[in-house]
Amino acid sequence: MTTESQDAVLRHLTSIQQTLQLDENIQQYGKLLVSELTARELQIRVPTRTAAACFLIACRLRKTPIRVTKIADASNVAESEILNEKKRISDALELGIPNDDPIVILKEACKDLALSADIQAHAQQIADLGAEAGVTSGVSPYTYAAAVLYVANSAADTDLSQADIADQFDVSTATLRDRRDDLLDAIGSQLFKLQYPAAPSEAVSLVDDLLHHAQTAHWAQGKRHMGVLAGAWLFAAKEYQTETSVSELAALTGVSESTIRARYEDFDRSHNGW
Repeated sequence: MTTESQDAVLRHLTSIQQTLQLDENIQQYGKLLVSELTARELQIRVPTRTAAACFLIACRLRKTPIRVTKIADASNVAESEILNEKKRISDALELGIPNDDPIVILKEACKDLALSADIQAHAQQIADLGAEAGVTSGVSPYTYAAAVLYVANSAADTDLSQADIADQFDVSTATLRDRRDDLLDAIGSQLFKLQYPAAPSEAVSLVDDLLHHAQTAHWAQGKRHMGVLAGAWLFAAKEYQTETSVSELAALTGVSESTIRARYEDFDRSHNGW
């Protein structure tokens, strides 16, 4: 890297920092990376691209969550180019760069959105359940964190909408709904216990039994899993006098109230025949 190239990378690094206004330690760490690249005499083809990649690497290593899209917007460099340059630099410097931690992302989001400690604690529990169930595998930590907060917030008394959550994590509402469905699909019965801590253990077991039965029940074939899940929750809640409502379940699962009632009736008819 020539002195001219190094100076150009450093200028662009400063520009990105001024745009994003993150902790100044990120910029300083990025400068250290640039110095190491200079010492290794790594060729710099496009200074803006190298600056963006160094900034991203610095954020990851300093455990400061940020979407690549934000750095792309701040640097006018395509996201794919930043990621390719990140790989080139990490390979050259033999760096092990971790993904952003969804728990850290969640905490930052709750702070930015001024959500209560109860919602944050609930979100942490849901995130842990999802991680244990393998929902995080191959999934962006931002889309996962968004889905977790969506579920945690659904039963809370806040004005936070689906679109608000999607905007906070820079994901589309369609992706948010898909990841929510994956999360609920994986932890449906465990989440019932979290959502309704006053429910007896028999209610949780009943949810498990209902969902297991639905896997082979004729009426459930071809039905959307979220509707079946919501119907099972409603049935178990009514059986064990657990306070909930169809509208609450609709907000949580994204299933219409009429569908939830229909799945409840399906369970009611089939359960009588067990």
